[in-house]
Amino acid sequence: MAKAEDARKHRERQWRRRRALMSHPLRRRICRLLLDGRETGADEVAAELEESADKIAYHLRLLFRREVLEAVPKCRPAPPCFRWSPEAQWARKLLDESDR
Repeated sequence: MAKAEDARKHRERQWRRRRALMSHPLRRRICRLLLDGRETGADEVAAELEESADKIAYHLRLLFRREVLEAVPKCRPAPPCFRWSPEAQWARKLLDESDR
């Protein structure tokens, strides 16, 4: 019984973290840009959203660490490019919810 309760609490904590991640307006804007399968880097996103590249790079890294985005393999030393992760269906759901 205790294991089931621990698993439930873990799922609840994970869902709260995911909601918090996707509640940030700039991260939602970034995700919407990449929903169509686009591959892009911080500079392109920054130009399109009229934000600083450093700020965008920070949010891209957060989304990457939480597996919303995945890195696109490129030759180094080019800055990384990102695309939507196919495993991030939960993020799409939260993004859709925030649009309502």
